[in-house]
Amino acid sequence: MTTAAAVVAEEPRLHYLNESYGVRSWLLTTDHKRVGLLYLISLTGAFFVGGFFAVMLRLELLTPAGDLLQAETYNKFFTMHGVIMVFFFLVPSIPAALGNFVLPLMIGARDVAFPRLNLLSWYLYVLGASFTTYAVVTGGVDTGWTFYTPYSTMSSTTQVMPTAIGI
Repeated sequence: MTTAAAVVAEEPRLHYLNESYGVRSWLLTTDHKRVGLLYLISLTGAFFVGGFFAVMLRLELLTPAGDLLQAETYNKFFTMHGVIMVFFFLVPSIPAALGNFVLPLMIGARDVAFPRLNLLSWYLYVLGASFTTYAVVTGGVDTGWTFYTPYSTMSSTTQVMPTAIGI
């Protein structure tokens, strides 16, 4: 007579993806891996928005006539492409996304030193991106991504201040 051993199902381990579900658990998390993924999602969105402006600029330069965008709109798209790609994609990509996700794992830490401050930094990043988006929606900025003072303060009538606050 043979006896079969009872198969015991192993309980799934909790990790950063299945710890708890729902939007609230993601927006109020203190786990560095989840904050890193929040940054990665935000950076991907910024990349696509900045890429849209780049595509529009390239389509304008496709023909010698330049009949897709007006000159003022071209300047605004050029500025917003530079602002979004530099300040909301390139600068925060390595330290925010990879630094939050990978660095604590590399040094063997369980979490970052100040997890709530880490989450606050993502909220401030999103708040700055919101100010810049507000500037785009309400008229855009045509000063160039460097915001040189003579062009941005004396001659511009566009939304320079919300964009500067967002940066």
